[in-house]
Amino acid sequence: MGNIKRWFIGATLLFLAILFCIVVVSSIYTGRSIDECFFGACCGFLYGLGLIFGYSYKEICVIINIYLESGLCLLSVLWVTWISIQRYMRTRTVGSCVLMVGGIVYGAVGTVVFIWICNHYYMPMNDAFDLCYQELIQLAKEYHTTYNNVNYIIFIILFLACILGNIGIVKLIKQ
Repeated sequence: MGNIKRWFIGATLLFLAILFCIVVVSSIYTGRSIDECFFGACCGFLYGLGLIFGYSYKEICVIINIYLESGLCLLSVLWVTWISIQRYMRTRTVGSCVLMVGGIVYGAVGTVVFIWICNHYYMPMNDAFDLCYQELIQLAKEYHTTYNNVNYIIFIILFLACILGNIGIVKLIKQ
């Protein structure tokens, strides 16, 4: 399991480093802002994935940003749940019992959130994309920021925080 964690973290950091280099070079070359170039690079990456797998841009955005990311977050939450149960089964102490109950509650909450997301966007992919787009625009207005920033926060920062946070929790439980 350690190799999978290292691979995920390494691949993510390598991807972000390459993306950052592309963004900086394109910003210098085109004269556009780093934000415009970064968002364009992210959209271009998704568009390219869509072409490779035979999906439109809207479809690949829904698949990756909504379903895949929330599914990976759920898997990382359930991994914490599983490790907390394993810890209890090995030690059978009061502390590990409390940890297990917390892990089970955490897994249940993660599962409910995942089901809510899937249910909320249960519609044709083009409609799911349009709904998500409108919701992101609304969030940007409510928090006085840009559509791009809301995308960065939800689909990059919160996603990575969830995955990396759960990896850290598993590491702590195993100690």
